[in-house]
Amino acid sequence: MSKEISRYTFHISSDKRSSGTATDMTLSLANTINLKSKKGKFQILVHAVNIPFSYYQLSSEINTLSVMFINSGQSKTSNITLAAGNYTTISVLAELSAKLISEAQISSGAYVGYTPVLNFTYSQTTSKSTFVFTGPANAGIIMNFASNTNLGIFFGLSANSVIAQGTTVVSSKVAVANPVNYLLIRSGNLQQIYNREYIVESDVFADILYRVPVGTQQNTWIQHHADGYPVFISNNFITSINIYLTTNLTYNPIDLQGIGWAISFSIIEVEVPDYVLLNDTMAASFPTIQPTPIGEPDEEPPTPEEEALKKAYEEELKKLEVYKNKLLKRKLK
Repeated sequence: MSKEISRYTFHISSDKRSSGTATDMTLSLANTINLKSKKGKFQILVHAVNIPFSYYQLSSEINTLSVMFINSGQSKTSNITLAAGNYTTISVLAELSAKLISEAQISSGAYVGYTPVLNFTYSQTTSKSTFVFTGPANAGIIMNFASNTNLGIFFGLSANSVIAQGTTVVSSKVAVANPVNYLLIRSGNLQQIYNREYIVESDVFADILYRVPVGTQQNTWIQHHADGYPVFISNNFITSINIYLTTNLTYNPIDLQGIGWAISFSIIEVEVPDYVLLNDTMAASFPTIQPTPIGEPDEEPPTPEEEALKKAYEEELKKLEVYKNKLLKRKLK
């Protein structure tokens, strides 16, 4: 059980930050927070947040799509940018269609602009989108959703999609116009050493302090008042605190459209008890083996039969030795 040494509680309004932006703010501390105990570690514990639901589901971080336009064997590749905002699964299809038509009409090099005839629809029965290109002939569009899978969520697409005359593309997944279903409070300078995350990237060190579910409607307030899990941080002293707020889609700080937010949290020093390393515990569980002294191994006493054989053997050796000496004497003569 960890013993609490000291606690420092903060109630923060983003417009009182020391520097940075409302959703990527730095708080400079008048007094440095230092560890007091040799066995002390800092934890941070978030208590509550109040965040306006003023951000856009289709934000400026994810609203650009790479598209190839083809006409009579000539092509051009352009980026189209959908207007940031909040959409339904139907209205976002209309926005995509309008931007594709507008960009296809612009000539570039050998590519001659044209006006594609598009019919994009959404089925409330299947929750999927359908993309139909009805003309002109010898023309087509390749939408590169593989390079922006976050935008593809709005249309139910995660791979590149080709639309041309005579083809109908149905989304492989259901379309979701509100993919931001939780927010994340992160810190850029309170360093975690054990925690991992698989959200924006796979298996990276986490900087997440608190997860905020979105359970309200747009243009209201997201209020979540519940202690999170205490997060151990490796800092030995703290002179400033960075807090940034993101969605579940990117690391980019969220845009609250100029409206501030609030957070309450505590930095707690706890004394971590000593523990025995697992390797030491395993080694101690093995029985102690006394080393065997170096030397001749212990032998059992010979049997009477063995003694008799040994004696007969030694006698035969003596006879051979006598016979050898006799032969040597004859040669010397």
